[in-house]
Amino acid sequence: MKLPKFAWILLALVCVFFAFCFGMSRGGASGGEQRIATGKSGVTAQERLVGADPSVLPVRSLGEIVNINTASLEELASLPGIGDKLAQRIVDYREAHGGFSCVEALMNVSGIGEGRYEMIRNYVTVEENDENTGS
Repeated sequence: MKLPKFAWILLALVCVFFAFCFGMSRGGASGGEQRIATGKSGVTAQERLVGADPSVLPVRSLGEIVNINTASLEELASLPGIGDKLAQRIVDYREAHGGFSCVEALMNVSGIGEGRYEMIRNYVTVEENDENTGS
């Protein structure tokens, strides 16, 4: 029995629809999105910001503490969860306000909330501007 052309087209569309539904039920193959249950205990702020794999963040040794009052853009961008744009905002804030009086003042920078601050607070310090730069 020969089917009319529109029936073949309809059959093909139904097959595509079912393939799409199957793919979505298997985890959304095309988007590559990661699902993180943020209400689950043991999920760190780092994991909520960048996904479940903390290895994508730059690793700093314990001895490498960054002075946010004198750090370069590159040093700031190497902090966990801080990229080029946030590093520039930190520098802009530092220049506009004459430096940071305390580490917690980083949360005054647009884009740095409590979660991101918790990720970097052990890697940053605040010292007077003239100690390391001679200014």
